[in-house]
Amino acid sequence: MGSGMALKVGVVLMLAVGLFLFLPTVLVLVVCMLPTGVALVVDRSASRSGWLCVGGLNFAAMAPSLFELWFEDHSLEFATSVISDVFALMLIYGAAGIGWLVYMTTPRIISSVMEMTSSHRIEKLKAQQQRLVEEWGPEVTRDDSGSGEGRGRASAAG
Repeated sequence: MGSGMALKVGVVLMLAVGLFLFLPTVLVLVVCMLPTGVALVVDRSASRSGWLCVGGLNFAAMAPSLFELWFEDHSLEFATSVISDVFALMLIYGAAGIGWLVYMTTPRIISSVMEMTSSHRIEKLKAQQQRLVEEWGPEVTRDDSGSGEGRGRASAAG
């Protein structure tokens, strides 16, 4: 048996032992983090970052229940009481829903803000251009060379 195969067998054995030692934690994680798993599978965007937004809020809402499980009673009975608490699940899944809303609305908000700031910048540049035309005359806006490069240097030198 090669060293690569031995490593794989060792990892599987450690995961199996860990699964049984931490079964209440695994149960709570699997049930409560379902929306994150769904987001990981469903998100087809180029960045595939929807699961991060959903998962962050999902985990944040689940953390108090997980801490309660870890520090009060790490048993299957307590884990099943945590995942059968309707209000806790409503909070956890609701936070994941808010994560979806944040993920879906943030790009639109950012693009709107960027559009507003670029529109404001365009208006400032047009006003600056108008002041230059008033100061130097309308011939500064004319481009006879086709490329516009070198006109200022040639007229300044001549």
